[in-house]
Amino acid sequence: MAYSLPRDVFTLLEEAFNQDKGKAEIFAKAIEDSIKAIEVKAEERIVDKKEAIKSELYNELRAELATKEFVRAEINELRSDIKQNALLLKFLLGIAVFGLTLFNPAFVRLVELLIKYSVFNIK
Repeated sequence: MAYSLPRDVFTLLEEAFNQDKGKAEIFAKAIEDSIKAIEVKAEERIVDKKEAIKSELYNELRAELATKEFVRAEINELRSDIKQNALLLKFLLGIAVFGLTLFNPAFVRLVELLIKYSVFNIK
């Protein structure tokens, strides 16, 4: 970005150099070049700092966020747990149904009648 001294500052420089416009212009040019150099250096530092912060932020986020492999592993583990729980639930329901029918007096009476009639029909 080009920078030039304001007119009133240039006028002050002319007065400081006893109305010698050449010396005032040289001094003004030196000041302008110094300001430009400071701006360039500041921009370089800003870019460097921006890259450093970006890199640091990326590394921190990468450590914090779940990777695809991690998520897939967790999903597969969850699926495995669900399958195990479903099998256990089926087994428990089977035992419950078996227990309820076996200890049901009407069912016991039905089994007795079936056995009684089956035995008589075989003979």
